[in-house]
Amino acid sequence: MLANISLIFKGGKKSILNYNKFDSNPEKDLAIACEDSPEVLKWLRPAPDQFKITYNHGKRYWPDFVVETADCCYLIEVKGTDMLTDPDVIAKKERAVSYCEKATEWCLANGHKPWKHLFIPSDKILRSSSFSNLSIAFLVTRV
Repeated sequence: MLANISLIFKGGKKSILNYNKFDSNPEKDLAIACEDSPEVLKWLRPAPDQFKITYNHGKRYWPDFVVETADCCYLIEVKGTDMLTDPDVIAKKERAVSYCEKATEWCLANGHKPWKHLFIPSDKILRSSSFSNLSIAFLVTRV
């Protein structure tokens, strides 16, 4: 079976990889926003084993994107609006926030950038989106 060519992104000056495959058009549009936004230095689609984040007693979680700006690194999850209240999705979000808190603590103590988590509903990502606007609108913090 052939891959959906429209969901493959080739090249990009800020992508760590030469080719990136996306699970949805909003993910691809986020990649384009990263490429077009001057504040983004680098971005990548992490491999499944790149982050050792677990939730719900050992289930594996890996983020959809990692984005670096001049002052921060972002762990990003793009999720369909129909999934926003799913218990597993909520558990992943909580673990991502916890991961970013712990990574920030270590990074700041060792002269590196803090980490933040963005949880972006897929219907909020447009081709005209800027990374800056998305990062302001969808930053997740502990309540």
